[in-house]
Amino acid sequence: MKLYYIPTTRAVRPRWCLEEMAIPYELVQLTVAMMKEPEYRKLHPHGKVPVLIDGDVTIFESAAICAYLADQYLEKGLAPALSIPARGYYYQWLFYAVTTLEPPVEKFMFNVMPHLPENLLPKKVTQECSAPEAQQWFDRVSQPLTEAVKNQDYLVENQFTVADIIAGGVLVWALKLGMLKNQPILTAYTEKLMARPAFRQADENFHAQVDS
Repeated sequence: MKLYYIPTTRAVRPRWCLEEMAIPYELVQLTVAMMKEPEYRKLHPHGKVPVLIDGDVTIFESAAICAYLADQYLEKGLAPALSIPARGYYYQWLFYAVTTLEPPVEKFMFNVMPHLPENLLPKKVTQECSAPEAQQWFDRVSQPLTEAVKNQDYLVENQFTVADIIAGGVLVWALKLGMLKNQPILTAYTEKLMARPAFRQADENFHAQVDS
């Protein structure tokens, strides 16, 4: 199994997942220049990370990779069984994290870090939402997560799952960007996730300054 990776990117999420599972994998750390090479474009059409190769399977998108791994190694306990109601809530938070929670964080990041090497969207699109607007947007969409974890440690049946890895991956960005300053419940949840040994192993930038 091989994971193509750049620190502090979405590729931290599948690496975190692999570390939680304690299964062997090869980590291929890329540079921006390497992602532009034709051979890598065959793995990821946009020249981005992450990419996972597992035998005959080559997939990209961090949430898809983590969901795939959780199902391939269901005995590791990072996803509820298909036959129980908790599976529905697992899907809910998994998709909520990437489709609803992450967009305002990304918009905020583009505003405060305008030189990010984003190669898919024009700059005017990445910055069309101001940082204060993105913060207000995030504050609204993060409220359901606050409600979900205010009385428990994890999102689904109080058991750590891939839903926490994907939501947590978004919230780590938000924490480091200073977007959780007025959200003590989500700050505590995020810091709890960041304290997990598997996260510390997966994120080389763990010791970077966090503006919380």
